[in-house]
Amino acid sequence: MTPRIALALLALLVAAPAAGTVAPGTTPGSATGLTGAYDDHNAFARILKGMLPATKVYEDSQVLAFMNIHPVSRGDLLVIPKQHARNLMDIRPSVLAHLMLVAQRLAKAQATALHPDGIFLRQNNGEAADQTVFHFHIHVTPTYAGVPLARTGYDQPPVDPAELARVADEIRAAMR
Repeated sequence: MTPRIALALLALLVAAPAAGTVAPGTTPGSATGLTGAYDDHNAFARILKGMLPATKVYEDSQVLAFMNIHPVSRGDLLVIPKQHARNLMDIRPSVLAHLMLVAQRLAKAQATALHPDGIFLRQNNGEAADQTVFHFHIHVTPTYAGVPLARTGYDQPPVDPAELARVADEIRAAMR
């Protein structure tokens, strides 16, 4: 393993929320493992219902992409299906395929707009794998040489919405 790969893996571990952290608003006692009922009160379900705000970057009939309010780097965003799917085991294959194409399109837009040195995708399944919102999602995260990923947590305030809007505008403009 090269030192650069080892450093990237370490950065991923440092950036991930602590195991056992569950997003605020999750219904107490809801399923957090690989199986169980979908909790329609999770944060992303509430975003889809318009009950929570989100800085949208892309939307179509199957998926929504929005800025992460607790980003680990500038331009960190999330892509979610509009269908109820807790994790990789629950999502319909056709929706997953479409979601991945959207994630690729967003990564290309991030590369054009933000000029990162790399982009990584992260997808966690179950609380033991550091999933904190139990609605399938993929993080599309730009990385910048020499800039460590931020340590984030739900105990920290969200990033300034105006800054998220500025970055979202840059990414959207690069998608045209």
